[in-house]
Amino acid sequence: MTLSFGYVLNPGFYIIPAVTFIFYVLVSLELIAGEIDDPFSMDENDLPVSGIAENIRLQIAAII
Repeated sequence: MTLSFGYVLNPGFYIIPAVTFIFYVLVSLELIAGEIDDPFSMDENDLPVSGIAENIRLQIAAII
């Protein structure tokens, strides 16, 4: 929020779209980081660890 106050004297009112764009980029990065933070939990878009482990178990049993 203070980014716009720091730039208000130099570029004038052109800073409003710039601050909006910077805010959008930073919030998007925060949301992406939250999605990839814990890939091994049981959420809908996480890695299917139990399925991968079951596939490994079946392949090892087939080899043995």
